[in-house]
Amino acid sequence: MSNRLQCYLTSNDHAVLREILDQTTSDNAYRRLLRRKLVQAEICSPRNVPDDVVTINSRVTFCVDAGVPRTANVVRNESQNFPNYTVSVESPLGLGLLGLRAGRVIAVETEKDGLQKINVIRIDFQALALPGTPMVITSTLSPRIR
Repeated sequence: MSNRLQCYLTSNDHAVLREILDQTTSDNAYRRLLRRKLVQAEICSPRNVPDDVVTINSRVTFCVDAGVPRTANVVRNESQNFPNYTVSVESPLGLGLLGLRAGRVIAVETEKDGLQKINVIRIDFQALALPGTPMVITSTLSPRIR
């Protein structure tokens, strides 16, 4: 059984995550997931990302640990100006959602050494694809990131 993520990132979302990685110095569960996503995700041009993938600025319905489904917009970073139905990719929940396809589940390590299962039920809205070159490439990030 493979432990590889089945994850897709737009080139724009990949760049955002790289920026976050550069600003994150502590070795914690969030940073480990961030590194894993950057190394293992398939990188797509925004124009070619599958339409059932969570991207930044998508609206997604999901549940955590088989709880009640909820819908939220996935955003770059949290702000008090955002309504309470947003989830930032700078949080373990938002990062866990980013790049997953509808119907997929990811187990995200929590800071208290537990696991949180996040299930993507459906993509209600995916941000419009930006102009880009039509290709899918694999990540060029070395797996030995520190």
